[in-house]
Amino acid sequence: MKFLPASAAILSAALALAGCSARPTALVATKDDAIDKNQQCYQEFSALKQLNPDAYETYRAQLAAINENYVLYKSNASAIDGKAAEVMQTEIDRVLSLVCFRINNAIYSNMLQRAQGLHSQL
Repeated sequence: MKFLPASAAILSAALALAGCSARPTALVATKDDAIDKNQQCYQEFSALKQLNPDAYETYRAQLAAINENYVLYKSNASAIDGKAAEVMQTEIDRVLSLVCFRINNAIYSNMLQRAQGLHSQL
């Protein structure tokens, strides 16, 4: 089988076009993604109230502390330097994400415990 320059050109053009046809993946989460994550966190937090009331109270206190700091930050946002505001917003987002992860983990652990309990009853 001979390797022809024309077939090489067609092959390279096809590969180039195939590589350009897909939209690139967004590197930064969109605002809608953040809203979805917050909504999911809220739903899991609400479920935790019935599934594990002690954990619910722990995370309720943590979320209240985050909210208190957020309200303080937002009420003084106009008087705060942009970089300082960015640091505070980043920290609030980070801590909120951490608490949401813990809530998710508490839900998972609770469901796993219940599944094991169900299995032991059979």
